[in-house]
Amino acid sequence: MRTLRYGVSLAAVVMGAAMLAAPVLHAQQAAPADSAPPSNDLYPATLDFGTGLVTIPVAWIAPGSGAIWGQVSGIQIEHNLATQPGLSFSNRWNTNLAFDTHWAGRFSVGLSVYSQNPEWGLFGQALLLKEQQGHAWPAIAVGFRNLGPYSHEDRYLVGHDIRIDSAGGTHAETSSIYRGFHSGPTMYAVATKSFAVGATSDASVSLGWGSGIFYENGGLGRNYNDKGTIVRGLFLGGRYALHPTPDTRIDFLAENNGWDWNAGVVGNWRGISLGIYGLELEEGGKSPSKGSLYTVYNYTKLSVSLGYSASLPSIRTNVGLRSRLAQLQRERAQLNSELIERQKRVASLEDQLRGERAGELAEVAKRRQDLEAQIQSERDAIAKAEARLKALKEGTPNPPPAKPPTPPSPR
Repeated sequence: MRTLRYGVSLAAVVMGAAMLAAPVLHAQQAAPADSAPPSNDLYPATLDFGTGLVTIPVAWIAPGSGAIWGQVSGIQIEHNLATQPGLSFSNRWNTNLAFDTHWAGRFSVGLSVYSQNPEWGLFGQALLLKEQQGHAWPAIAVGFRNLGPYSHEDRYLVGHDIRIDSAGGTHAETSSIYRGFHSGPTMYAVATKSFAVGATSDASVSLGWGSGIFYENGGLGRNYNDKGTIVRGLFLGGRYALHPTPDTRIDFLAENNGWDWNAGVVGNWRGISLGIYGLELEEGGKSPSKGSLYTVYNYTKLSVSLGYSASLPSIRTNVGLRSRLAQLQRERAQLNSELIERQKRVASLEDQLRGERAGELAEVAKRRQDLEAQIQSERDAIAKAEARLKALKEGTPNPPPAKPPTPPSPR
């Protein structure tokens, strides 16, 4: 029985919330000019293992070091409904959580957590030959998948299960159906040729061969795969990418993963991606006529994904820029506050200066009036003395009183 474990569910929810809430810091690093392929665009993450198409890998590693991908995906597999028709919505989906990192423009390594039990496996790739501008040869890479203790995985990674006993305890087990699978690790080689299509789009085609997940059917024959295989182990596919805006990319994907024909579309905005896929498109509807495992295989399935990609150097650079920006914003706020206080101080000083000038003017006017009064008093005294002196000269002891002078006109 496959159940939705709380820890895996919580991890998926937290990851999805973080990708949607956190500021997105997505930047593609430029490759050296002498090794740049016609299209150096980022690839989306596959449903289960690192970058590629829908499920198959491509011969491509992000230039530079520190590119990262994180993705949660789900495939609708209703294989328990026949015996447990009341299963909840969450238990009808087989979920996967994967983290992929690329280094030195040459190799990648990542971890995938399968289903809800969960199982896990490492994956990685080495780019042996890079595409070069003006040359016809493709990029070539070798890689591995499902390196870990769960060696009986099928192509949907449901080969291992848990059993719940009567006491409610859980026990790991491998169903007898999947003991014929030996997919750990799965090895592969792949070649990819990319090319530009106009100024705002590009495309690529890939061809490869792999063991394990790409090749083994566990002895189940038609029950595992009714139709869709070209040659066992052979996988191929293509991608067409559009750039409606500088921050937006839309990838159209189609492939044959050795068993089935799959297709999907992935939209990416500043590193946040959302994908919708159709799997086993050649099979159509579910029918008991397609074998005893018809509830797991041989019918068209829906899959969705939510992912996030970024560059660690870009994140580090942006964190530094954000720190500097925050510092500058704090400094700006302090300067604004200081400016307001100084403006208030200047206004206060100007008011004080105007008051002192008004007081000085009033004091000067009063002093002037006092001086004018003293001057007038002296003039009156002089006029009185001159009149007396004239009377004495003329022999008039008591001259008529002098006419009072006209007061000075106000100025």
